[in-house]
Amino acid sequence: MNSHLSEGPPSESRDEDMITPGTNAEWDSDDSAGLLFNVNKLTKVERVQAEARGYKLSKARAFASDEPVVPKKDPRELEKVDWKETGLTMGDLSPETEEFVPWPLVQGYVERFVGKRNSSRAAPYFTLEALHENRVWDLYYLHSPPPKIRPMLFVPTYQFEHLLEVINAELEVSFTIPPGKNQWAFRLRFGFGGTPRPRFLGRSTSADSFRDLRNQIPPFNFDDDLNKATKEGQQYQHDIFYTINSLIHMKKGSKSDKNRLKWTYAHRSWGRSIKRVQRYLGLRCKVSGDDAPLSEMPPSLSLEKVIPYEPEGLPVFIAIDLEAWERNNNLITEVGIAVLDTQRIRTVPPGRNGKNWFDLISARHIRVKENAWARNERFVLGCPDRFNFGLSELIKRNDIPLLLRSMIDENLSKKDKDMVSEGDDTPKPRSVVLVFHEASSDLKLLLKIGYNAYTAENVIDVVDTREMYQCLTRSNDSSSLASILTDCNIDYCWLHNAGNDAVYTLQAMIALSVKARTASLERVGKPKATHVPFAEFQEKEGWTSGGEDSDGGDPVKPMPPLSTSPV
Repeated sequence: MNSHLSEGPPSESRDEDMITPGTNAEWDSDDSAGLLFNVNKLTKVERVQAEARGYKLSKARAFASDEPVVPKKDPRELEKVDWKETGLTMGDLSPETEEFVPWPLVQGYVERFVGKRNSSRAAPYFTLEALHENRVWDLYYLHSPPPKIRPMLFVPTYQFEHLLEVINAELEVSFTIPPGKNQWAFRLRFGFGGTPRPRFLGRSTSADSFRDLRNQIPPFNFDDDLNKATKEGQQYQHDIFYTINSLIHMKKGSKSDKNRLKWTYAHRSWGRSIKRVQRYLGLRCKVSGDDAPLSEMPPSLSLEKVIPYEPEGLPVFIAIDLEAWERNNNLITEVGIAVLDTQRIRTVPPGRNGKNWFDLISARHIRVKENAWARNERFVLGCPDRFNFGLSELIKRNDIPLLLRSMIDENLSKKDKDMVSEGDDTPKPRSVVLVFHEASSDLKLLLKIGYNAYTAENVIDVVDTREMYQCLTRSNDSSSLASILTDCNIDYCWLHNAGNDAVYTLQAMIALSVKARTASLERVGKPKATHVPFAEFQEKEGWTSGGEDSDGGDPVKPMPPLSTSPV
């Protein structure tokens, strides 16, 4: 029988802190019922009733307090699941939206993520034979580019979660996919950023069939597995293999190594994002592809001349900032929107730090009508009446999602005729790049106000100025928007007004992109640093992203937060 249990990374939890079913540790220490009530205080009839309702005797206080009973799940019923056939044959690409967990992490789950108290109970469920008892797995494989590492097997995350559900019912525990920074390794997604997708190997129904399928993995095919992937996709795929293998072979509790891998991955992602922004602004061209540059790569960037390349895709940059009431973060008080259309910058020299483009930014400041009374004073000094770039607008809360959709999802232009398909007179929405300072928090606030940026089909990429600045300063510490503006010599006033912050965020993005491009071109042709140890450190920690041989890869659409429930 197979089941799956998870208690979270042992590196972050001590065994004495873990709760074992059937102990009073499951109750809060300040629970008066827990202090006064125990099984010896119950009558025989009450004890029988408590057990009949599914309580262990150690949970008698729950019976006494009439807490709801959670019915037990029957492992035999859970085992009856019949997965739908994939409809794939060996070598077919996996679905684009599928989430995967590497097979080595399935087998190594107990060793890596279960504490000492329960590991001996769970271990028998994770042998190869036990993993296939009354269970099927859909197996996928992926080669590493270049194929120096053995191909890795993957299974759908939902099948692994079902395994945990069965084990939880059998052992009366609550194992899950580890929360926090290790969750990504159990919910891998492929196909974005030019990364190859895993290929279907087959469905295993026994340990023997698993071994047979593993021995039938097709050899590495350069044309199919590597040639079609972008350079950035290949690097991303290599990083995944390196990180997963490091996680698999890492000693339990090696927190510093886990953090190093996490930061290495983030650093490379930040560097690639800057290069993509430079392409959208016409400051950089693709290394290869159909979008040929307008001119040869210049030895330096003249900020007093028009940009050397056509802005890739002619996207619209839309910076968004939201202000929430400090006493209730669910109450949104302001929405700031700043827009830069790359069609307008083609004939305007950027100037020092791109300041000539600042005048091309249009902005709106929206105050939520129902919440206009709420003003921040305790943690930051709110200034909703100090919009520097126009007049503020009072708009009802229910109308704001419609406004955002009209500006983002339905962003049309009279100059979009060349984007209209032949025979189709309907203008198509422009490509949009969303810009934030600390994107994760603002994307969540957008959801709270009723707009879902993750489903906007024409949003091709998301830029975070905090991450851009961290990459350029080689720092893992986040910086405020004010610090970035000061470093970029951008004048500002009345921050924490959502309209102002949106404009300043877009200005910061422009300035950081121009500074980074100028510095990169200045390094071209110069002798490489002779201090090899530091160069190796930069590469090892992910602070380099390929230099002029790399262009940042394909656009990366915003990914919604990882689900914590089975697929």
